[in-house]
Amino acid sequence: MGAKDWWTLARGVNVVMGAVTVGVGALIVGAAGETGNSLTIALHAISVATFMAGWNALNDLKDIVPDKVNRPDRPLPSGAISEGAAKNFSMAMMSISALSLAIIVWHAERQVGEAEWMDSVAIWLLALFLMVAYEFDGMPSKVCWKRRGFLGNLAVSGLIAVVIVFGAASVGHGTDPLPWLVAVCALMIGTAREIVKDVEDLAGDTDRETLPKKIGPNPARTLAWILSLLGFIAMALPFGFELLPKGLIIVMLPAMLTLLATKPPLAKGEDTKASQLLKRSLMLGLAGFTVSGIYASLG
Repeated sequence: MGAKDWWTLARGVNVVMGAVTVGVGALIVGAAGETGNSLTIALHAISVATFMAGWNALNDLKDIVPDKVNRPDRPLPSGAISEGAAKNFSMAMMSISALSLAIIVWHAERQVGEAEWMDSVAIWLLALFLMVAYEFDGMPSKVCWKRRGFLGNLAVSGLIAVVIVFGAASVGHGTDPLPWLVAVCALMIGTAREIVKDVEDLAGDTDRETLPKKIGPNPARTLAWILSLLGFIAMALPFGFELLPKGLIIVMLPAMLTLLATKPPLAKGEDTKASQLLKRSLMLGLAGFTVSGIYASLG
């Protein structure tokens, strides 16, 4: 059980990206540099990072059987980490996330007042709902969303989307329309990528009724392309609604062009390449929105 195995179990890169996305959410609304925001942003980032690490470990625990086919080199199916150790890790991470949220509430009440913490708590509870709905049978549906195709794709990408708003909430802008529009963009692109990944994993997903299983791989790729186009439109909306300076849409061009570049590999069935392009487009898009938010705040 080396450090590399724990990093892999937690999906360390994704955890770091989640923490960074909190800062992105704050920067998009132009409030990250305001006096007194550093601590609250850090607490929100810790809460997100540990939440994601806990969920990722839980996901691997639930997916040991299919991962023996799809990803036999991962820590649990390979035996590098025991199931008991992974369970303890998941619970510890979720506990730290909840504790961080409690400190956020305490700090806001002590320093700000006026229930400034309510947006953060609501978004954290929404993320918890998505995790429970995705992983467990029962509430809110008899069969968990992970085994219900499109709903599962939405749940996973929804977590990325709410992290953006969580970051905005860390600086008191959780109800602003700008972070929500950026979240919609992330939701569309993230869902498209999750669908493409399900096409990749068709052989090993024996216990899941994924979208490609229900409608076939090619129709699933078509839906992924439609969602990509919706993500493309969502990238432009903050500029069209003048929530950000119109001229700054130029910084979104790398993300937009990368997103359009996913069509050829999708048409050819090159799912790995399409998935990589979608991820790259999402990262470039968040970077573009961050630059735009910083510029707008300086202006």
